[in-house]
Amino acid sequence: NPVIFGAFGVYESIQLFRGVTFLLDDHLERLAESAAAIELELPVDLAAIAAWTHEAIAANGCQDALIRLFALGPTVHAGAEVFIWPESPRMFAPEMFEQGVGAVSYHGERALPHAKSLNTLVNHLARVRALQAGEHEGLLVDRLGCITEGSSSNLFVVQAGTLVTPPAADVLAGVTQEEVLKLAAQLAIPVERRPLPLSELSRWDEAFLTSTSRHILPLVRLDGQSIGAGRSGPVTKTLLGAFEALFSDIIRSVHPSL
Repeated sequence: NPVIFGAFGVYESIQLFRGVTFLLDDHLERLAESAAAIELELPVDLAAIAAWTHEAIAANGCQDALIRLFALGPTVHAGAEVFIWPESPRMFAPEMFEQGVGAVSYHGERALPHAKSLNTLVNHLARVRALQAGEHEGLLVDRLGCITEGSSSNLFVVQAGTLVTPPAADVLAGVTQEEVLKLAAQLAIPVERRPLPLSELSRWDEAFLTSTSRHILPLVRLDGQSIGAGRSGPVTKTLLGAFEALFSDIIRSVHPSL
């Protein structure tokens, strides 16, 4: 059996809906960027990995799933190996999008935050802390007291009509996060990329989380303190509607009858 050295690997989670891989090319580009960040050489080009992904989906007869794609290595006797398999899709109750969810802060930092690597210990601990508190997500706080990202999400905050998200150098660039930034530009919503000190929580008007499975999920409290009015705000609702319209357009481009 091959021996894997610790957490030397990268991964992606891709939404499959009605047989359509949502933003597959963007996920594969991030896989390549993550691999380059840890000096892991992928065994084939991205076109081949895309073909493997579609073959794995067809072999499993999937229509709706979370596609997991891992590149691991090198092993003692070979280079990186790629593994692809489907899991049950992550489902969130409609009321979570209507009422919003809560989070807790967790002091910890990921190694090489711009790489989606297998070193997810701090993410796991943040998630456990959130579950223990009965909340949905754990938000990582760095040594400077700034929130960087969630255990499995990116964070956006709205202050005085401006959309704020942490600097690109401090976080893993989310595929959904990047789409939200594009939508904000199209909708003429001002955007700033700057640190988000936890101490400024009382100045937040709105907040939301983004990820592959969540899309855009309103965040209405942090550490038990309400964010803004304690409910989904107008900027969040506008972007959520725009993102779901984009998602539907992409799905209908393959399945016009939906």
